[in-house]
This record gives sequence, structure tokens and C-alpha cells, in this order.
Amino acid sequence: MNQARLEEALHGVSVTTATPFTRDLSAIDADGIRRNIEFLSKEGIRLIVPCGNTGEFYSLSEKEWLQVVKATLDASQGNMVVMPGIGHSIATAVDMVRQAESLGAQGVMVMYPQHVFSSEEGVLNYYRRILDVSEGVGVVLYKKGPLLTDAVLRELMKYGNLVGIKYAFGRVVDFAYSIQMLGSTVIWSCGTAERFAPFYWLAGARAFTSGLANFAPSISLQMYHALQAGDYGEAMRIQALVTPLENLREGRGTANNVPVVKAVMDHLGLVGGECRPPIHSLNRTERKAAIDAVADWGLRS
Repeated sequence: MNQARLEEALHGVSVTTATPFTRDLSAIDADGIRRNIEFLSKEGIRLIVPCGNTGEFYSLSEKEWLQVVKATLDASQGNMVVMPGIGHSIATAVDMVRQAESLGAQGVMVMYPQHVFSSEEGVLNYYRRILDVSEGVGVVLYKKGPLLTDAVLRELMKYGNLVGIKYAFGRVVDFAYSIQMLGSTVIWSCGTAERFAPFYWLAGARAFTSGLANFAPSISLQMYHALQAGDYGEAMRIQALVTPLENLREGRGTANNVPVVKAVMDHLGLVGGECRPPIHSLNRTERKAAIDAVADWGLRS
């Protein structure tokens, strides 16, 4: 495992890539994946996360998960680090880790468990099992719920193959406290994208994940370089620029998150398409608002 390459890529912008489907939503659009990944590669993105929440992880069968990962790795041609989301049952997650490794992925991101009757102890054992078998790939944990506590993280940080934590639950002061208590032996990432990235950076993050980078990677990279240079004025200028779109993604109780991204991708000539149920389609007013929100971003069709 080339963990150093993964760690280097984690210091930056990671794009949680959208998953295009065929028009009737019955299958994966592998050619669409190729076109989108080639665009991101040309734009200078170094780390992509297929099969995350923006990639509709929970709408994919295990066979389709494998198709998406294969198509992404093939399209990246070794020019980007690929870190697919994995999860579901322990058996499924373990199988996904092994398949990701065999295909040449450099890391995996463990989706937050969605079990109804989970506990802090149970979550700890879930992650331990995954880390135990992830000898050939680096692991990033996705903090998206309350059970991945500092106490659980402290235990998991004993694993040398745990390289990062995507933090997307709680307040920025909670994030700062976690870093103060646990240190920076792993790479902490703002999991709530550009709108929150400047504040998380001040608290100790050295990376952020992005959905809008599917169609505007140049904007995301501008923010990262501003933060890296300590130019918070520029970072906040970009934060203000993207906020109207991010507010639209919070529509319908945040359910507009992915369809807004896909709508703008389609508008700019990329391959977004519709989302699978239980995610909905945008209505005409929502779609127009999304397109209007990026009109002054200087994006190329």
C-alpha cells in the first residue's frame, strides 16, 4: 500500500463524485463516469471518492458498487487517488475493502453505519473489524453521527492504517475539541464542504470534501490554496460566492443536496442525470434556481 500517496492527496480537496445512471435509472452509466472523471483529472483534482453520499451509495447494489469503482479507477488512469466509500454489513464492508484493494484503490472511506439499534460499543467493533482487514489500503472514517465519539476515535487511532477522519457531525467547536483531545496523527477533513471549510481550517482541518467540485473544481481548489496560504479574506470571498448554491442544496430538509449538483452538471455539459428514489427530482423552479446560482462563477460549459 502506498499510504504516503494517499496521505499527500488527503491534504487538499477530495471530490465525492456523483453517480450517473441510464435514463430509466436501471443501470450505471459507465461512459458518463468516464467523462466526468476525465474532466476532474484535467482540472487538477488529485483525490476522488466514488460511492459516497453524493454518489448515492445507499442506492447502489453491491454489483453496481463494484461497477462504479471499476469505472472510476479505469477513467482515472492512475492520475488520481481513488478512495471508494464502503459500508453496510460487516461482511459486505469487508468484501468491499478486499475488492477495492484488488482493483488498485489506494484507500477506502467507511460510511457511517445506518443500523437502527447500533451502540457506541457496537460501532467500535464494526470499525475495528474493517481496520483489521484493511492491510493493503488506507482507511478514512466518516463521522456522520453521534456514536463515533472521541472515545471511539481514540481507540481506533491506534491503528496505523487509519489515515484520516472526515468530520461532518456536530459543531465546529466540537471538531476543535476533538483535535485538541486526540491530536493530529490523522488527517482531519471538513466533511461539510466549502461553506464551512474556512472555520474548520482555523480549528485544525487540513482538507475538505466537496460535492460542487463535481462541476466547479477550480472554485474548490482556489479555496484550498487560499486556506493553505493563510489568505482568509480570499477564502471567505469564495465562501460567500458558493453559499447561495449550498443553501439550495439544503432545500427540502437537505434532500436537494445531490439533485442540485446533478442539475448543474447537466447544465454545464457533464453527466449528472436524475437521482434514484428515495431521492427526488428537482422541480422546474428548483432547477432554474440552481443554474442561476452559478451563473457568475465563470464556469465553462
